[in-house]
Amino acid sequence: MRCAIDLETRLIKTAELYAPGRKGSDAVTWILDDYPRLVAEVRELRKRCHQFDQESAALDARLAALQDACRAILEF
Repeated sequence: MRCAIDLETRLIKTAELYAPGRKGSDAVTWILDDYPRLVAEVRELRKRCHQFDQESAALDARLAALQDACRAILEF
């Protein structure tokens, strides 16, 4: 099913910037078709970033414990 919608020229131009080799309504269609994949990818990247944050916090805790152990050794 196709339907005509009235879009501002700036929206079409923006879609053309993000849709390689496509013009006009083809660019808008490509953007709308690609949107679910993009959202899924952003969610995955956020999840990975959160995982990196957790790993970094764990590494910081281990480093602090190691530094404490080294200081204790040096005090003897």
